[in-house]
Formats: sequence, C-alpha cells, structure tokens
Amino acid sequence: VLAAPYEMVKSGKEAWDRLNAIAKSAEAEGKTVLDRVAMVLTDLEMPEMDGFTLTRNIKQDARFHGLPVVIHSSLSGSANEDHVRSVGADGYVAKFVAEDLAETIRRVLPK
Repeated sequence: VLAAPYEMVKSGKEAWDRLNAIAKSAEAEGKTVLDRVAMVLTDLEMPEMDGFTLTRNIKQDARFHGLPVVIHSSLSGSANEDHVRSVGADGYVAKFVAEDLAETIRRVLPK
C-alpha cells in the first residue's frame, strides 16, 4: 500500500498551472518545488494539454529539475513508449497493472 498525499487535476493544463503556482509559492518561501512535490503521475490522454506536452514542459523547466514524472496510460505500443522516453519521463506504466504502477512509484520517489 502506498499512503502518500496527492492532488488530482482534470487536465494537463490544470496540472501545469498548479505546478507553476507551487513553484512560485516555494520560491517566495526560499524553497524548491521538490520540497513540495515528490513526483508527477500523468496520463497521456488529457484535455487542453496531453501528457507528452506536460512531461516535456516539466523536464525543460529548470524550476522542476529532478522532479520525477511517471506516465500511466492505456496507450501502448513501441511508438508511444519511444515518445515517452523522448520527452524525458522517468517511468511508463500501462494502465490496469496496479503492482507495476506501485513498483514504479516506489522506484522514482525520493528515499
């Protein structure tokens, strides 16, 4: 069982906006995003901004350096997995495989 606090949002854009607000708040307090967020778990198929774009944005923004991103999606196939790697995701887990998801989260979360 993974017992960790989390926030859920409904779109990639909402996740990106929330991460930006967290970064701004952390900076104002002399902290980093990693003091507030342990990881991002995202789907690929979301309204307004897909998981590929969200992951790329996170990985290209210095404020989020070191923030693990795990993609959990029903989309499969080597093309999607290659794209997941190309945007810098730290993990990819096919949906509906709960133990694989839990193990990936354990692997990427800071110790």
